[in-house]
Amino acid sequence: PDVIMDAVAEVSQTLEHFSESVEVNDLLDALPAACYDIIAQESLCEKFTVIIDRYQELPHLLDPHLEGLVNRLLGMGRDTNSHPVLVHQAFKYLSIVTKVRGYKYVLRLFPHEVTDLEPVLSLLQNQDQTDCETWETRYMLLLWLSLVAMVPFDMSRFDGSGISESGQRRASVVDRILDLAMRYLQVSDKSRDAAALLLAKFITRPDMTRQRLPEVLDWLLQLLMTSDCQTMSGMVCVHGSLSTMSSMFKHGRREDLLVYAPSVLKCLASANTFSASNTLLRKFAIKLVQRLGLVFLRAKVPAWRYQRGQRSLTENLSPALVQQLKLESQDVQQAPGDDEYDIPQEVEDVLGWHLSTSLQHQYLNNSLQSISRMSPSWSERHRHHCSLVSSKGRWSNHWTSS
Repeated sequence: PDVIMDAVAEVSQTLEHFSESVEVNDLLDALPAACYDIIAQESLCEKFTVIIDRYQELPHLLDPHLEGLVNRLLGMGRDTNSHPVLVHQAFKYLSIVTKVRGYKYVLRLFPHEVTDLEPVLSLLQNQDQTDCETWETRYMLLLWLSLVAMVPFDMSRFDGSGISESGQRRASVVDRILDLAMRYLQVSDKSRDAAALLLAKFITRPDMTRQRLPEVLDWLLQLLMTSDCQTMSGMVCVHGSLSTMSSMFKHGRREDLLVYAPSVLKCLASANTFSASNTLLRKFAIKLVQRLGLVFLRAKVPAWRYQRGQRSLTENLSPALVQQLKLESQDVQQAPGDDEYDIPQEVEDVLGWHLSTSLQHQYLNNSLQSISRMSPSWSERHRHHCSLVSSKGRWSNHWTSS
């Protein structure tokens, strides 16, 4: 550990800015000519990877040059006249940058206009799902689609007449996006994570919540219940289902998801994923349970929250309005707080699963962190009860480990 810390400190002291920007631009200039030479492709990719990986400890040093880098690579990848090898190499380089800087930051630099939806969707549909050499292309396209699919327009406007030039009925944009997300949710490469993000963000759109959320949620629960965690393909499907639902209950609105939360909690208990041998499945099961618990709890709105007043200065200074504001402030101060309310039974089940699972698999800290995220919505009485239960869990964990 000391050697690693010394190495990190040395890197932090030596790296002050992205000094290899000129070399990286030269590598990108040589990329189109290397499409017909596999040795040159591997050499360029290795040099690019070594340069970018140096900044894993200080990725923010890439930020001043990141927009130009992303735009150049996307220009190669989305150009219809580019060689197929060049397209895959461009998205491969983008995945290397995303690995170091993080997909949340890199996605901000991606174009997300209305005109980008159809090209990205068509390019993703043309990919070979079984080609293990081009998974980076599929991964980046799914991430890009998760951003473009959030355009603030009704998705039915993109369908047009729904009839192709040959006279046949054409699938809607919604059906195409859902089909791609569901298919890639059952693959064993990194594309599964991007597909989970795409499906969770797309299905929690206001228009999709009313139309397709019950159908998609039922499909995810069926995938969870019918998959066998003892097989590799079954674990892949369960992981995709759990990660999608955990992201869904994170990005969605409480009023839209509350009606489905009891059914999801019941299916999750029946699937018995907490006793799975795979650590990643148990992790996502606990994450999903935590977010279900947050959905069951009522949002706590502070009484001192900002309220927009009058725009007119004359009306603000009028004696009648001043007196009305005084009366309203007195009512807020005298009104009983909403701290004391009945906690749903499902929240107690969530706490029980958290503690029992953590004691069984020896990661109590993660469960207590999840519980602490739920505690701000509780009253002082509920938080005191939770602290007592958590203390018992710590002592039990200490004795079991001893």
